[in-house]
Amino acid sequence: MKVLYIAPENVTGGFDLFIAGHRLRGNEARYVLFFRTQFEFGEDICFDLKWMPTLNHIRWLKAISQRWRNGNETVESKGNPPFWQPAGRLEAAFFKIRDALNARQIRRVIDKYGLNNFDIYHFEQGVDPFRDGRWIVELAGCGKGIVCFYHGSDLRNRGVIEAVHKWSRLNLTSEIDLLRRLSGMKYLYLPIDTEAVKPQPRTPDGRIRIGHSARNRRLKGSDFIENLVKRLSERYPLDWVMIENVTHREARRMKAGCDIFIDQITDLGGWGYGASSVESLAMGIPTITRINAEVAAFLGEHPFIAADPTTLESRLVELIEEPQLREAIGEQARRWVEARHSLPAVMDCLYEYYREAGLI
Repeated sequence: MKVLYIAPENVTGGFDLFIAGHRLRGNEARYVLFFRTQFEFGEDICFDLKWMPTLNHIRWLKAISQRWRNGNETVESKGNPPFWQPAGRLEAAFFKIRDALNARQIRRVIDKYGLNNFDIYHFEQGVDPFRDGRWIVELAGCGKGIVCFYHGSDLRNRGVIEAVHKWSRLNLTSEIDLLRRLSGMKYLYLPIDTEAVKPQPRTPDGRIRIGHSARNRRLKGSDFIENLVKRLSERYPLDWVMIENVTHREARRMKAGCDIFIDQITDLGGWGYGASSVESLAMGIPTITRINAEVAAFLGEHPFIAADPTTLESRLVELIEEPQLREAIGEQARRWVEARHSLPAVMDCLYEYYREAGLI
């Protein structure tokens, strides 16, 4: 069997893990990106498309269209699922021109690498390199298995693209709140290389390092978290480790040196936790995040320390004052990641979804 992943860019490094997982099962797998990654993650095949969000003016246009559509990035589109429509004639014209501009390049790469010869196609974010979904329509017409993986704002704020959604036989997400937005959506834990990411206990120095990472401070409540930690540092020997605007390798190094990690205290950018927390848990670091009632019910037993703006201080003080508690939670966290997020566990789940959908 041959599996192809298609995505705008490689933002977490997860594709390399999925590819390895498929190959360990004796299957061929590759991935193709719309544009070259802005981060230091690997690349396989690239369309090298024009008019992509790597350009400042394209990011500006994208932000403008989002405001026209919903008001701002935290306002969700209506409908379950919401369906994407151009935010006026200007956006419709933009995508029509971009498809025409990139059509020859897309076809050249498809032919060069034999991209029509795979069996299962994973379209990350539910997008085709053509905004009108013409490649997916062609693939579905040839009996190919179409899978869509929605990660967050692509479903909450943008919505599904009709031509893509119509032919998707399996819809996946790693965001718990999206399960209610699309009937039949399946949840897949994000994989992590548990052999590469391990606990790295540091030599005690009498201080406690509290880490937090963010690409969007507002969505995670970063300013509130930072101010609280700095206030607590007047009572306790704390070091604040803010991880932002660094490479993933540097972010992982900084995180490994922390005693406590805080993910988020809001539900604005998605419920529960993301890839950053998976790493901190795998490192055996007690991890605080907002766990609402629905997330708690879905996860069942879990190692997170649940907190919101009203409880964060008390949760932190408890962890600061009880090193044995931090150690016990860290050990539980590592075991939980191995059971749910390790590559073998994730691939077992994915292949079961394939069977349920009739893809294998």
